Amino acid sequence: MSKLTIRNLYRTYTNHQIALKDFKLETKDGELVAIVGPSECGKSVLLRIIAGLESSTDGAIWLDEQLINETDAKARQVAMVFSNYTLYPEMNIFDNLAFGLKLLKYPPSKIKNKVYEVAENLHVTEYLDKMPSDLSPVECFKIVLVRAFVKEPKILLLDDPITQLPKECHEEALEELQKLQKITKVTTLFATERPEEGFQIGDRVAVMKEGELLQIGTPKEIFDTPMSMSVAGAMMQPVMSFAEIEICEKEDHLETTFFGETHHIEEEVEEILRKKGYVDKKVILGIRPDDLVVSLTEKDIKKDEPGTSEVKYIKEYSGKKYAYFDYNSAAFAGRIKEGNELAPEDKIVICYKNRVPILFNKDTGDAILYER
Repeated sequence: MSKLTIRNLYRTYTNHQIALKDFKLETKDGELVAIVGPSECGKSVLLRIIAGLESSTDGAIWLDEQLINETDAKARQVAMVFSNYTLYPEMNIFDNLAFGLKLLKYPPSKIKNKVYEVAENLHVTEYLDKMPSDLSPVECFKIVLVRAFVKEPKILLLDDPITQLPKECHEEALEELQKLQKITKVTTLFATERPEEGFQIGDRVAVMKEGELLQIGTPKEIFDTPMSMSVAGAMMQPVMSFAEIEICEKEDHLETTFFGETHHIEEEVEEILRKKGYVDKKVILGIRPDDLVVSLTEKDIKKDEPGTSEVKYIKEYSGKKYAYFDYNSAAFAGRIKEGNELAPEDKIVICYKNRVPILFNKDTGDAILYER
C-alpha cells in the first residue's frame, strides 16, 4: 500500500487557461478516492500529471517519501486506465495480461509466473485461454483492471473507465472494481462525472470544479455537510434545490417562513445564526427532495397559494418516486407521500421535513452551520 500527497498543484496552459489551481490532496494507504466533477473541471489533467503524461506548472507530487514531479512516467509505479481502454482483439486474455510485462522486458518465465499469480489472486484464471470477443463488456472491463494490477502499481488511476460500457452494466462494473481494489489494496483514484458512482464506491469523495478541490470527505460527510452550494448542488440524484429565506427575530426565538409554513428554528441552529450575525438577514436554504413530502389535494387552489403547487412531471430514483414542481419561480422536487398516486398537472401540498436545515451565505455560497 502507498500514499499519494499532492501539494499546491497548478496547471496553466499557454493561452492562460487554468486547468488546476492550488490543488491539494493526501490519500490514505489503500483507499479508493472518487474524484467527482463536471467535464473539463480538471479531473483528467490531474490524473495525467500524476501519471507523468503531462507536466504541472507548479506544485509537488509525492509518492510515499519520493518526490515524483521529474520522474519518468515509466518509473513512477503508477498504472492508468483511460475511458477509451481496449483489449487487443487478436490476443487471448493471457497475452493481454502479459503484454505490459513484455514491454518492460520481463523474462518469459517471470511473465508466466506473474500472470498466473495475479490471475489466481483476482479470480480470473478461467478467462486466460479465452479471446476478448468471448467476454461480456463487464468481463472485458475486469480484465483491463487486472492488466493494470499485473504491473504491481503503487497507485491506480482510473479516468472515467466505465463510461464506454452500456448504462445497464455500470452497477456491475463498479462492483467488480470494488472487489479487485479491496483484494489488491492498491491506492486508487477514480474520476467520474457521475456523483452517484463516486458515492457508491469511494472511501472518500473529492469534489472538483474549475480546477479546484471544493471539498473532500466520506460520502456521508459530503452528503450531510456540504461546505458550499457548489458541492451541495452537484451531489446525487435527484439534485438539491435552493430557496432564499429570511431569518426573523420573534420575541424569544428565531423563525423563518417558506412553502407557506412558519418554522421555529432549533436552539442549536439559532445559536450559530446569532453568533454569526444572520438575524433579520436573508440566507439560502438547501432543500433535498427527501426533505419535502408532497401529497395530492382535492381542493381548488389559487395560483401561487402558499404551500401548494402543480406537478410538472414524475421521476423515480432508487425505488422512490419524486414529483417535480415550481414554487416562487424556482424548481423543486419532493418525495411523493406513501399511498399517493400523482400525475402531471395534479395539485399538491408541500411539507418540509428536515429538522436541521442546510443553510448557505447568500453572497458567498459558503455553508453557515459548519466550518471547513
